[in-house]
Amino acid sequence: MTGTAGQKRVPAEFVALNPFPIPPLKEQKRIVVKADELMKLCDELEVQIRQSKEDSERLMQAVLQEAFEGKYSEEPRQQVSVA
Repeated sequence: MTGTAGQKRVPAEFVALNPFPIPPLKEQKRIVVKADELMKLCDELEVQIRQSKEDSERLMQAVLQEAFEGKYSEEPRQQVSVA
């Protein structure tokens, strides 16, 4: 049996005759709590990533500005030791 979009459908009588197990309500609630915790963590990580990108862009702009102002000329580079 297919639907209007060409997707196969599961007949209603199949679902009625073949119940599928679901976890107890207490377990479902625990799953929801854990999913909410993980979604909150994802939101926090997205904020951190966005902030890191903004910080990186500001740093790049500052370095480029200093470079164009000549602050990275040959003389200062010789004074800086790179380990």
